[in-house]
Amino acid sequence: MGKYFGTDGFRGEAGIDLTADHAYKVGRFLGWCYNALRERNGNNEPARIVIGKDTRRSSYMFEYSLVAGLTASGADACLLHIYILGSDPIKRR
Repeated sequence: MGKYFGTDGFRGEAGIDLTADHAYKVGRFLGWCYNALRERNGNNEPARIVIGKDTRRSSYMFEYSLVAGLTASGADACLLHIYILGSDPIKRR
């Protein structure tokens, strides 16, 4: 896991270490995993995953690939688009 994930998300060079296909597969896994956890707890609604990104151009590629994987596995995706780190207190309300 440490090869691709850091403390704040994906790590690596876009298009080389990390590709759209990689983000899609991560989305598929996350959607499957969170849906399975919800079903195990008796909740049959789709998992809802919130996605934020920074201002780099490659973020668009990863955001949409991740959403494709999530929705392909039956999860719902909520896009924050560009997410400012100072917004953390807002999301906790």
